[in-house]
Amino acid sequence: KLYVRKVLISDDFELLPKYMSFVTGVVDSDDLPLNVNRETLQESKIISIIRKKVTRKVIDMISKFSKSEMPEDEEKEEAELEIDEEGNIIPSEDEEEEKEDKVHPYTAWYEKFAPSLKMGVVEDEPNRKRLSKLIR
Repeated sequence: KLYVRKVLISDDFELLPKYMSFVTGVVDSDDLPLNVNRETLQESKIISIIRKKVTRKVIDMISKFSKSEMPEDEEKEEAELEIDEEGNIIPSEDEEEEKEDKVHPYTAWYEKFAPSLKMGVVEDEPNRKRLSKLIR
């Protein structure tokens, strides 16, 4: 959605490229004039800058998500731990199996949206390098 000074301009405004169709959001800008028609707005230089910045922001957010650490389960802290005579923690058999089964959230997300990212690498020349780092 596109807002100008908290006034709704358009419910469906293409600010992101086609390959990022899975992203939804709201953009509120003070730089755009309120009294312009849709065609003039699409040709505006400010809109092209907003498109570029929003696309880069989405890529940066995905990049941060891919680099984030694996979330720890709170159940581990509550579970009773076995400690040997020297004070070392003895891992139980259940914990060893759980470590193998856990998948990073980015990997699960990537399985769903990999075709979109790959299409972006092909279509989006300015952001190709950034997008190629996200491909697994």
